[in-house]
Amino acid sequence: VLKGDTSYTKYGASTFIYYPLPLDIVFGVKGRVGYIQGHDGIEIPIFNRYVLGGINSLRGFRYIGPTNAGTSDVIGGNTMLVFNAEVVFPLIKDAGMKGVIFYDAGNSWNDKYDIGDLYQSVGLGLRWYSPIGPLRLEYGRIINRRGLNDDSDGRWEFTIGMPI
Repeated sequence: VLKGDTSYTKYGASTFIYYPLPLDIVFGVKGRVGYIQGHDGIEIPIFNRYVLGGINSLRGFRYIGPTNAGTSDVIGGNTMLVFNAEVVFPLIKDAGMKGVIFYDAGNSWNDKYDIGDLYQSVGLGLRWYSPIGPLRLEYGRIINRRGLNDDSDGRWEFTIGMPI
């Protein structure tokens, strides 16, 4: 109807579970799964494929997903799976500052899911529920590097606003 030149359907599901613990500590677990199905033999555009990494998926990683065989650039996949677990605890309660310790695992593939093929990271961070909105500063340390082009052991990540 709108004369677009792509034809695909994107499916996704996510779940969040939070457990309150003593001393205002919260344990949270999040899981997400996604699948993109192309239609009419038209290739799914790279900007619509799943590329993981960063503060809202796999902290410590820059880009995770299938690569272009010729250039080794990450072009993303049509399937993805991400798990996050974190413990959030108060640091300065009156100022709205909290600390976080986390574990992330996930990957993106083409036409499969492989629970044994997950990239993993651990880390810690600071969250401040400031007057201008939530601020997050977190460091993710890579547990398994297997075949990454990036030579760093981890990354600092910063964001302003609510996570997606």
